[in-house]
Amino acid sequence: MERWRLRSLLALSASAVYLYGFPSATITFGILVLFHVAVGILLTVLLLPVLFRLLQVDAPLARVGWIFLAVGAVLGVALIFVGTLNRLKPWLYAHIALCVIGALFVATAWLASRGFMGTNAGQRVFRFAGLVLATAAIAAGAWWSREVAWRNANRIVNPQMPAASMDGEGDGPQGKFFPSSAQTKHNGYIPAKYFMQSDACQRCHADIYKQWYSSAHHFSSFNNQWYRKSIEYMQDVAGVRASKWCAGCHDPALLFSGLFDKPINELVDRPEAKAGLSCLISSWNIPSSTNWPPATIPWFALSTIFWCA
Repeated sequence: MERWRLRSLLALSASAVYLYGFPSATITFGILVLFHVAVGILLTVLLLPVLFRLLQVDAPLARVGWIFLAVGAVLGVALIFVGTLNRLKPWLYAHIALCVIGALFVATAWLASRGFMGTNAGQRVFRFAGLVLATAAIAAGAWWSREVAWRNANRIVNPQMPAASMDGEGDGPQGKFFPSSAQTKHNGYIPAKYFMQSDACQRCHADIYKQWYSSAHHFSSFNNQWYRKSIEYMQDVAGVRASKWCAGCHDPALLFSGLFDKPINELVDRPEAKAGLSCLISSWNIPSSTNWPPATIPWFALSTIFWCA
C-alpha cells in the first residue's frame, strides 16, 4: 500500500514540474495533463479513506505531509470541475504550494526511515536544508523555463529596419505566401479549419464574440464586397500571386491553407472565404514591418482537440 502511494506521488510530482515548466500545445503536454488528472483523482480517492490510519501510524513529519497533500489533492480535484479562471489562480497556486510542502515532508520522512537523514540532530537539520534547497532549485528551474525561456522563445520582435525590397519580406520569392510577409513556424500550410472555430470562443466569451461577429475583423475577407471587388480587379491586372499581399492581413483561412493559390472566382462561395480575421487571429501578438503580418505563425495539430480548453 505504501509503495503505490509513494510511486503515485513521485509520478504526480514529475508530471507537475513538466506541466508548469513547459506549457505548450504538444502531444506530450496533452498526454501529461490527462495523466496528472487521472493519477491525481485516483490517489485522492485511495488516500482519503486511509488518511486517518496514516495519521496514527506514520512518523510525525509524514503525518503533516499527508495532511498537506490531502488538502492540496481536494483543492486540485475541485479545480478540475470549476476550472482555473484568472480569479481562481490563487487556488491553483495554493494547490501547488500545499502539494510541494506535503511531498517534501513525506519524502523527508521516507528518507529518514531508511537512515538517509543521518543519526544526529545536526545531520538531520543539514540534510533537510539540502532537500529544501533542492526543491527550491527545481521550482526555480521550472519557473525560469516557463517565465523566461519559454516566453522569450515565443516572443515576436519587430525588425530594426524594414526590408529593402519585396524580396526581403517573409520567406522571399520562394515562400508559399509571398509577397505577403506571413510565415508558418513549420514552413508548411495550416488547415483552414484552424481559423474557422470562433464559435468555440462564444461558449465562454459570448459578449466578445458578439462584438467580433459584427466587426470589421469578421468582414475582412470576401464577405466584404469592397474588398472582394478590389481583389477581383487586382487579380485581373496583376495575377493571383500579387493579391497574396492583401491576403496576409485579410484572408488567413485561405492564405495559410494554400487555397489562395486559386483565383477568387473559385473561392468566393467557400466558407473559408467568409471567415475573416477569426478570434484566433485577433489574439496574436503580431509585429510590423512593411507588410503586416511578418510573423512566424505557430500551429499544432493538437490545438484542434484542446481548443479553448
